[in-house]
Amino acid sequence: MDKKAALTILTVLMLLVAAAATGADQMQLTSDTLQYDPSGGTVFASGHVKVVGRGAEITSEEGEFDPTGTRSLFRKNVLARWPEGRLTMDCYEMIVEETPRGQKITARKVTRFHDPARKVTVRAETVEGFVVGGAFTEFDARGGVVADAVAPDGEPTRVSGGRSRYSRDRQTLEFTGGAVGVDFDPATMIVLPRA
Repeated sequence: MDKKAALTILTVLMLLVAAAATGADQMQLTSDTLQYDPSGGTVFASGHVKVVGRGAEITSEEGEFDPTGTRSLFRKNVLARWPEGRLTMDCYEMIVEETPRGQKITARKVTRFHDPARKVTVRAETVEGFVVGGAFTEFDARGGVVADAVAPDGEPTRVSGGRSRYSRDRQTLEFTGGAVGVDFDPATMIVLPRA
């Protein structure tokens, strides 16, 4: 790569960082390698990728980011933390999109999604939902869903099924598709039979 091309890429990356920093909530992206694709306007990151800002801290091995900071893709060994709500999620791949409804999260191969406020840990093939103020307002988990929770009496609870939907407004976690519950609290979980 010649010096002029390197300088152009460096200038574009500096402008992207400046644009992200002038937003309402700053974002900081660090990694071992950053590449900019001027044709698509995408920044590619690899090696120790870390993004901090907009209420979250996310690390992964690879990432792709649009210059406006409204869409981020993280891949391989993704660990996401939302300190405001203390949520954590471990997964293979995660897409974070900034929307008027909050952060839209689409995660694949979720090995652990933990919500300490609701005392629930979930694993599933995919989890899609919205995070506002560090807490999921709703989510839809599909594929081998298993949720471990602590009932109000302190007893452990396990519910599994093909699909699970959470609604903060209704305060429910619904399971369908071969749903099985063990010592669950019906006040906080609804288990529906196979459709």
